[in-house]
Amino acid sequence: MPAIEIPAGYTHDEWTEFLKRGRRVIRTKSASNFDLGDLLVEMLANRSLATGEVSRVIVLFAQQIRSTESSLRTYRYVATAWPADKRREDVPWTVHQHLAALPNRFELIREEPSDELDPRDHGVWTVDAALRARQSLPDHPSTPHERVDHAKRLLRATDEAAQVVTQLADRTEVIKKAVEDPAFRRAVRDASRERGRELEERAEFRQHQAASPPEPSRTENTSDVPPASVSYRDTPSSVLKILGQCTSFCVSMQNAVVLAQEEMLDADEEAAVLDSLKKVRAVCDWCEHVVTTGQGDMDEALVRLLDNDGGQL
Repeated sequence: MPAIEIPAGYTHDEWTEFLKRGRRVIRTKSASNFDLGDLLVEMLANRSLATGEVSRVIVLFAQQIRSTESSLRTYRYVATAWPADKRREDVPWTVHQHLAALPNRFELIREEPSDELDPRDHGVWTVDAALRARQSLPDHPSTPHERVDHAKRLLRATDEAAQVVTQLADRTEVIKKAVEDPAFRRAVRDASRERGRELEERAEFRQHQAASPPEPSRTENTSDVPPASVSYRDTPSSVLKILGQCTSFCVSMQNAVVLAQEEMLDADEEAAVLDSLKKVRAVCDWCEHVVTTGQGDMDEALVRLLDNDGGQL
């Protein structure tokens, strides 16, 4: 039997009395809704009304009793679904409304756990309990599963959901807990791969443009060509190969670094990347030395650096 939570400033007897009076009010309101529904059922039963006449009767009746058509239709529907001998006077009308479509509603409404305020030991139903019974999300979720489903319903828009995930990234404990789930890791990996394919397509397009620059027009002023530009017809193949390698490296690294930014690197992986970048930086410095001086000798530090892994970056 569930315990009653009593707010500060009330005795048990005072609070219990207020609850009993409140429930009587709810029963009175529920009875009035059923009374209107029963009245509509009686008004429209065994009537030879033409098509559309039922709606007209309900509209006129609603206007003249100062109600609304939609409300009266709902009252009639619920009253039809719940014959008088199947209703529970201690259960709110809204619970009957939510259960009205269930085929086992008559048995179901008698199976709720008892409540200590009800001397007849009848079940206590709430709107949330009725929503759960029909496999719908309750208005006030109380379990972790319900709270997650409630959040998913609120965050149907992709942009809003992505913003929430991004803001949660600063909560390290949340991210650590999420990556424990194989499904989450797989989803992140798949999304990264999809993002990688998009970046590769863009990189290939940019690389193709860089490798095939447009021919300058005959009227073009050659003095406006940037200093780094060369004539692909007159430049030695060795120089063109260097330029191609640099372009390919820049484009590929841009793609790879963006993907790495989206990965969750551990300490060893991060150290390996930084070590490789150190070697790349040293090789680039050596290349610059060779191009500017014409000398291809390597200092001992660079030789040792490259020899650590067989010269592989």
